[in-house]
Amino acid sequence: MNEDMKSNNRIDLYEMKAGGVKTQEEYSDLGFYLAGLIEGDGNIWIPKSQRSTKNELTYPSIAITFHRKELPLFERIKCELGGGYIYKSRSDNGCRFRIVKTEILIKVVNLINGKFRTPKINSLHKIIDFINIRHNLSIEKLPLNKDYLGSNPWLSGFVDADGGFYIGLRGRYSIKNKDLNLPGVVICRFHLTQRITDKLTNESCIPFMTEIANYFTCKLYVSNHHNIANMMVSNQNVLKIINDYFDRYPLMTSKYLNYLSFLEGMNYARKCLSNDEIERIQFIKSGMNIARSHYNWDHLNNFYK
Repeated sequence: MNEDMKSNNRIDLYEMKAGGVKTQEEYSDLGFYLAGLIEGDGNIWIPKSQRSTKNELTYPSIAITFHRKELPLFERIKCELGGGYIYKSRSDNGCRFRIVKTEILIKVVNLINGKFRTPKINSLHKIIDFINIRHNLSIEKLPLNKDYLGSNPWLSGFVDADGGFYIGLRGRYSIKNKDLNLPGVVICRFHLTQRITDKLTNESCIPFMTEIANYFTCKLYVSNHHNIANMMVSNQNVLKIINDYFDRYPLMTSKYLNYLSFLEGMNYARKCLSNDEIERIQFIKSGMNIARSHYNWDHLNNFYK
């Protein structure tokens, strides 16, 4: 008997309780964070039928793709969930965290159910239907979450998947294309990009992207030609909103380190820099994103429960 079949005897531990009593999973910050992460970089796979053409049982799964540098985070997620598989590509830096074992899959479904905000909720509802039929359960398919964005870590998970922080240096502050005849400019930008329409359902992503843009009091830029909706924040007046949210609900990927660099970089924006300050902001920029070579994972000590 394989591990998945053995786990069927324990799945009642994760069935949604009846009578309106909320389970621990429903209250969990981990559930909100995972929901955002899965809606950004995740894939929910549902077999077309309960059995294959060879009459073998088929198994649904939830998977998240990530860069190899993020392995410490996904090892932590695996530990918190009590299972899951991490696959490392032999040809590039791509990795995948996959949840297929029944016990863990139902636990994750209960964690994220009622916390989705995007068209990917259609796939979540389909996997719930599949699980309910397979295991004679009655997990309720909860609707899109409408909670205030600043009240939980969903946005942190979503930004960890699809957001980023950038520092640009222009004019005499530039590292590669320095022009001493032009004034120096420091540009600090927080950005989040999505397709205009969801690939699987063809439903619009504009409603939830507009909600995020409104939360950060910025404009959503839509390019129908490229099928892209892009939100960019570079206004110092919005810094407090960004700071307050991510201090309360920290990012958990290495983007957390870029966020710290972004915050420090904002101290140099809109001012005339001394030579020492120019060297400092150049040093900060040169260690961000793909240029980063040192990673400190102490922030995982505050991982969501």
